[in-house]
Amino acid sequence: MSTRHLKLSNVHINSSKEKIIYKMEKSNEVNMKTTKNQIQSENLSILIWKLAIGSTLSWEIAKLCGSIHPYLAPLSVIISLQSTMDKTIRLSIKRVSGTIIGIFVTVLIASHMTVNAWNLGLLILLGCFAAKYLNLDKKVIHQVALTILFVFVFEHQTKHYAIDRMRDTLIGVLVTGIIQLIWFRLILPNIQKKPNLE
Repeated sequence: MSTRHLKLSNVHINSSKEKIIYKMEKSNEVNMKTTKNQIQSENLSILIWKLAIGSTLSWEIAKLCGSIHPYLAPLSVIISLQSTMDKTIRLSIKRVSGTIIGIFVTVLIASHMTVNAWNLGLLILLGCFAAKYLNLDKKVIHQVALTILFVFVFEHQTKHYAIDRMRDTLIGVLVTGIIQLIWFRLILPNIQKKPNLE
């Protein structure tokens, strides 16, 4: 065999190895993307189940506790439910803090005001600056503003809205915490213990 022929043969072998390696890398990329997509899809499915179960339970508990506005409890579930237990607890605390401040400012001041845009703006200004003064973060400030908006408008229509808002917010965040606790402490560890049959 000539030297030239041997070099061409080596080039062909090296080229074949590179093609095989390239195909293996591409196959791994496809498998990783597929696995990532499957995990994302499973996580979304889990989130949807948690939202549905939490919303249903919190609505029913709020009704049992006498709420005229039971939709506020699922609202807290939907807002507070996060991907981890830690994030859920942090956001739940912020939601409750913002709700307390918003109700306090609105009930304290709004009973002497008529419902209009200027008074709403003034209440939001006062409530949000109170939260800022207390060194609370942006999420709490948002909750303060939301609470002021709803309590200011609905408290003039029904005198139970502020109480319902506070009670149902607490019900919603407690249900969310319980769902996350059950998921992360009981269900997920059992799923992870099961051997992969693939």
